[in-house]
Amino acid sequence: MPFLRSVCIAILIVATTFAAERNGFLSHLNASLEDVRSANAVRDASGQFVFVAIDAKSLQSVGAWPWSRQVYADILDQLTDSGALDVFFDIDFAFPADAAGDRAFAEALEKSGNAYLAVFQQPESVDGAGLQTNRPQPLFATQGWPVLANVFSDQRGLVRFYPFGRQIEGQFLPSAAALLSGRFSQSEETFRINFAIRPDTVPTYSASDVAAGLVPGAVFEGRSVIIGASAIELGDLFAVPVHGIVPGALVHTLAAETIAGGIIPVELRATWVFVSLFGVLLLLQTSPLQNPRRTLTAAGGTLIATEAGAFAMFLHGSIVVPTAAFYPALAVHAGWYVIRQLTRDYWIIRRQRREVESTTGLLQQVFADSSDAIVVLEASGATRICSQSAVRLFGLDPEGNITLPDELWREINAVRDGEWQRSLQSRFVNCAGHRRHLEYTLTPSQTVEIDGGEERSTQIITLSARDVTTIKEQERRIAQLSNFDELTGAMRRNRFLGSVERRLKTRDALAIFVFNLSQFKAINVVLGRDVGDEVLRHVVKRIDEAELDVTDVARLGGDTFACCAIGPMDHAQTLERARKIVATISTTYDLETAKAQVGARIGFVTIRPEEALSPADALSRAEEALDQSRSLKDGKPQHYDPVQSKRQFRFRQIERSLSGALDRGEFQVWYQPQHRISDGQLIGSEALVRWNTTSMGRVSPDEFIQIAESTGFIRDVGRFVLEQAVEDALAMPQELSVAVNVSGAQLMGGDVCDDVRRVLREKRFPASRLCLELTESVLLDGSPDLEETMRDIQFLGVGWALDDFGTGYSSMAYLTQLPLEKIKLDKSFVMSLGQSRAAEPIVSAVHDLCKRLGMKLLCEGVETEAQLAFLQANGCDEVQGYLFGKPMCLTDFQRYVLAHTKEKEAARVVGQ
Repeated sequence: MPFLRSVCIAILIVATTFAAERNGFLSHLNASLEDVRSANAVRDASGQFVFVAIDAKSLQSVGAWPWSRQVYADILDQLTDSGALDVFFDIDFAFPADAAGDRAFAEALEKSGNAYLAVFQQPESVDGAGLQTNRPQPLFATQGWPVLANVFSDQRGLVRFYPFGRQIEGQFLPSAAALLSGRFSQSEETFRINFAIRPDTVPTYSASDVAAGLVPGAVFEGRSVIIGASAIELGDLFAVPVHGIVPGALVHTLAAETIAGGIIPVELRATWVFVSLFGVLLLLQTSPLQNPRRTLTAAGGTLIATEAGAFAMFLHGSIVVPTAAFYPALAVHAGWYVIRQLTRDYWIIRRQRREVESTTGLLQQVFADSSDAIVVLEASGATRICSQSAVRLFGLDPEGNITLPDELWREINAVRDGEWQRSLQSRFVNCAGHRRHLEYTLTPSQTVEIDGGEERSTQIITLSARDVTTIKEQERRIAQLSNFDELTGAMRRNRFLGSVERRLKTRDALAIFVFNLSQFKAINVVLGRDVGDEVLRHVVKRIDEAELDVTDVARLGGDTFACCAIGPMDHAQTLERARKIVATISTTYDLETAKAQVGARIGFVTIRPEEALSPADALSRAEEALDQSRSLKDGKPQHYDPVQSKRQFRFRQIERSLSGALDRGEFQVWYQPQHRISDGQLIGSEALVRWNTTSMGRVSPDEFIQIAESTGFIRDVGRFVLEQAVEDALAMPQELSVAVNVSGAQLMGGDVCDDVRRVLREKRFPASRLCLELTESVLLDGSPDLEETMRDIQFLGVGWALDDFGTGYSSMAYLTQLPLEKIKLDKSFVMSLGQSRAAEPIVSAVHDLCKRLGMKLLCEGVETEAQLAFLQANGCDEVQGYLFGKPMCLTDFQRYVLAHTKEKEAARVVGQ
């Protein structure tokens, strides 16, 4: 019954969430999550597409707008001569301008032969009824290729999708991005633009500079060029996810980059999401999670894991996973469970749900009503017509006329008197008692009216205004957040590096300190994140206010901070300052709601004026010093140590190389012979892994095995050695066994038994010829399931040996409980024979122990005849060492086996 109830609950939640998904209730959340992934999966533009911007500089340089077509002709000629692959003009050429300029531009188009001209569709009237198509005038249309230049916004006013093309007046027009990227197709479908591409990495040049030939031609050679407006005055701006407001031409560029790079985001089928959600909901109702805290933690962990997986799929495969369903589903499940456990009242939840629905509906209505303010004025100043947005923005007087600010009235009068040139204006004005930032245009025009049977021309003035106060405030806020941490007010990393660079240019000596808080996670868990945030703010405040002679406090991330000190300092002075910083931070914090105390680990580096060191390298050294401090138990302040840094670099180099070493075929299995001591018979070999890299040369197992164990890569290496050793042993005489080492990480992983069973079955290898060796450290650190795993493998017929016996601490219980058949005495004892008086009794004692336990004793490290003689005299069973042979590759070992076989046969013949 409990399982059936769990299934029913999971089905109900999934069905409800699926219905919400199908009805579009989760579309905004899915879009927001996609935006967050795009903002973090940053990609640089390929550089194949170059943006020639009609910016403020160009407007100021060229003069009055619209420009003469001669300017575009000059630009196109420069691009053609530079070897540009193709050129797209995101400009309306529907109407003729000056004749000379038009002819020049037509000639430039003919010379280029590969220029694309924009075709726009726009509403025929202010109310949006009907569409009119703006095509390039015939003089240009015959010389250039028409392409669709429209972009479309979603319900939130953001440009997310881009068309491959569209049927316009019976003709299919491909979009600009489709043609520029070379992916033309007769499809009217749209695709997602990948906004992980950073617009600021698109090569951008001012139109006036290109027209004047000031830009080197090499930057355009073989590249596609998009020419369009970026100046605010021209109004060709669009709201897009992640990047805010960008020029329309950049929208085309990002779309082309998306197609050309093969990174069109594709949405994963919702079926897989809901199947996964169903499995998660069942798992959350298992008995180990039947606890409110564990349920909430598991739900939160599931969301984090889901988003991490979705982010990885977007980053590496441009796959958009609609994970929004997980949020309400897990919230409903967790809420239901907590309510059931704590007997929450049903009506409280219902009231909260209504509040959420009401708030959501209100927000949707606010977005639906957002639009530009439009006012049509008569020559007398009376309001002829205005939009509801204008009424809300400016207000009405008792006569029903719009109450425009004085600043706008002065400009309207200038338009009426013919002293105004039409252009986009951006300024602060007083709107109904509120100071607002408006972008607006004033457009004079003439209308014809019939009065008493006679036609009369009347002047009207159209005001089109957009309230961009919020956008401007956001731009200011973004600029602030890009330099300073919002929580603490400390510098961000880039700002800190810039400050260090400026100080280095003054040729002053400098010390950089990087410190990290300890016990800070405990504060977040015990006292709450609000208290943790308050501690972070107080840390920055203390460093700023304490008399430590430091400056430029920066938050590098989480609970890691940096600061610097200026002026000549020797090592002792710098170390003392580091200790003072730690002491300042470690003093108890008397907060409003609690008392808290944290410690600190700190690393520092000193930079002298004569050192040619970049700020980033200097900060990196200080961070490495912090890592050294954190690795020490006492946590003392650490100065940057190049030797330790070199070791860490070597560690990271090996760690990086390990990831693809198997695929590159860099690992080999070598073999060291093992002999029976009574008759010298070759009985088998030990398989030993060797790594010969393409970048670092040969790497010792003592160096890479530990790193492989720490990263978990040892499981793949161990699986490779097992398979290779068994395959090689099949080519050996059947009486020879092979011993393979097993790492503790493999045993803890729990998949060794499956690997052994699979290899024995696939290779048809006798289990009795295989022996697995494990070290004493595995026994000490092993899990309670160790004995069970070993017995499962023994049940297959595989033997077990205890390697490196005597180097650690072996409990007698292990020797009696575990299914061990052989003990390998560490080579240090054998090599000490004849040199240390303690070695001989130890070897003898171990032999007696093995004899009583019914185990065989194999002694490693036999290098001399004297050592061999002692072992023979004391009854040792098997030996291994350089006296018989060093570890050798498969070919050499096969020769060794052949030679030993011939020697054995010769001895048999002599004996006869």
